[in-house]
Amino acid sequence: MIEASISGACDASATLKRLAHVAKRHPESALLRLAHLERQSRAAGHMALAADALCARFYLLEHRGRALELQAALTQAERELKAEQAPLQVARLCEALGRLAYQQGEYSEATEQWQRAADLAAQLNETRVGAAARIGLGQIHYAFGEWERGREVHREAADLLGAADDSYLAAKLALNIGVGHFETHELDDAERHFSHGLAAARRGQHREYEAEAHWQLARAALARGRLDWATTDCRMALSIANKLGHSWLEAAASRSWTDIALARGDQLGAIRSTEHALLLAERIHSRPQQSQAHLQLAKLKEARGQKEAALRHLWQHQALQAEIDRLSSAAHRANPAASDKRADQLLLALSNQRWRLQEPADGTRALQQLCAASVRILPLSHALFWWTQPGADDASFPVLNAAALRPYLDWLADQALPHAQTLRAPPHPHAALLQAPGHLPGASNNAVRLELPLIVGKQPRALLWMVPSQEGHEWSSRELLQASHLARLFEALLSRL
Repeated sequence: MIEASISGACDASATLKRLAHVAKRHPESALLRLAHLERQSRAAGHMALAADALCARFYLLEHRGRALELQAALTQAERELKAEQAPLQVARLCEALGRLAYQQGEYSEATEQWQRAADLAAQLNETRVGAAARIGLGQIHYAFGEWERGREVHREAADLLGAADDSYLAAKLALNIGVGHFETHELDDAERHFSHGLAAARRGQHREYEAEAHWQLARAALARGRLDWATTDCRMALSIANKLGHSWLEAAASRSWTDIALARGDQLGAIRSTEHALLLAERIHSRPQQSQAHLQLAKLKEARGQKEAALRHLWQHQALQAEIDRLSSAAHRANPAASDKRADQLLLALSNQRWRLQEPADGTRALQQLCAASVRILPLSHALFWWTQPGADDASFPVLNAAALRPYLDWLADQALPHAQTLRAPPHPHAALLQAPGHLPGASNNAVRLELPLIVGKQPRALLWMVPSQEGHEWSSRELLQASHLARLFEALLSRL
C-alpha cells in the first residue's frame, strides 16, 4: 500500500495521477490503493482529498460496470462536504450521483444532480465537469423522446470542451449525439458520430466506449438491413462488455442480439438473449432496461402463443414504467410554480412534434413517448393506455374487452371533458364493468383518475387513464384542459397508425 502524503494539494494531485497510470494496467491494485488513500485522508480530516479518491474509484468502477457499488459512499460524501469549502469536489460527486440515478431510471434525481454539477462547474470555469453534466442532461431529454433538444444540450457540451484533448468525453459525447440522430432516422449522421466515438475510445483505450460504439454501429446496421455488419459489431460489443463485467452494456447489446436472432428466424435464441438481458438489468437495478426486456419478452412469448407468460411480462413492463414515471414526476410536486411553466413549454413542444412513422416500431415508441410526456406535464404517477381493437395494432399495450365495455365507452365518448373520478365524486356509473376480471388488463385500482376516450373516425380507437401521483388529488380546470389537449395529440397520432 502507498503511504501518500496528504499535507498539500501538490502531493495529493501527484498521488492521484500515479494511481491513474497504475489503473490502466492494474485496475484492481489501483482500486485498493484509492480506497486506502480515501480512508487515510478521511481519518486525517482532509475530506476534499477523500472525495477526490472516491470519485477516482467511482470512474474506475464505472468503466467496469460496477459503479453502483459506491452509491452509498458517494451520497454520504456529498452530504458531508459543503460546496462553499470544496465546490469542485461537490460538483464531481453530483455528476457521479447523476449517472447512478440515470442508470436506475430516477430521472428527476439525475436532473437535479447534473444541474447542480453544471452550475458549480460554471462558477469554477471547470469545463470538464460542466461538459460531463451537460452530456447527462441531454440524456434526460433523450429519455423523454426530446431528441432535438437533447442534441442541443450535447452541442453545448461540445462548445464547452472546445479543442480540449479529452478522448474520454469526446467518445462519450460523439456516441450520445449519434444516438440522437439514430432515433430520428438520420442514419448517415448517426454512423458518422458512432465512428468518431469508436476512434476516440480506441485512442484513449476506453474499452467500455469501444464496446458501446460497436453496439451502436450494430443498431445502425440493423436499421439498414445489413445483418452481417450488425452481427460482427454486436459480437464485439458483447465480448468486450463481458470481459469488463459491464452489465449495463452487455444487457443493452443482448437486446440487440435478440433483434439479430429474430432477423435470422431464431425465436428461441431471441428469448434466451432477452432473458439474459433481463437478468443483467436486474443485477444493476436498471429500471429502464428491465422494462425494455419485459416488453420484448412479452412480444416474443405472445408470438409463440404463450399468452399468460406474455401478459405477466407486459404487466411487469407497465409496473416498471409507472415507477419510472412516478420518480420523474417528483420535480413537479417539489416546485409547482416552476413546473407549471415547464409543463406549458412541454405541451407546446409536444404539439409541434413531427412523428416519423416509417416502421411499425416507430408508432410504439411514439405512444410510449406521449405517455411519458403526459406524466411530465401533469402531476401523474403513470398513464394507462389500452387498445379497443384486438390485433389491429401492435401488442406493446394491452387490449381491453371492447364488447363488454361498450356501454362504458359510449358513455365516456359523450362526456364534454375528461371524466374525473375523485374520492369526493359519486360512485362511478360503470364501476361493475370496470372492475370485472379481464375487462381492463393491468388496470390500476386507484379511485382517483382521469378517463379519456381516444376517438378516431367517430369510433373509440383506444382508452387512456391518467392516474395522479397523490390519492387525494383534486383536478383543476387547467389540468383538465391540459389532459384534453394531450388526448387530441394521442388521437392525431393514432389517426396515422
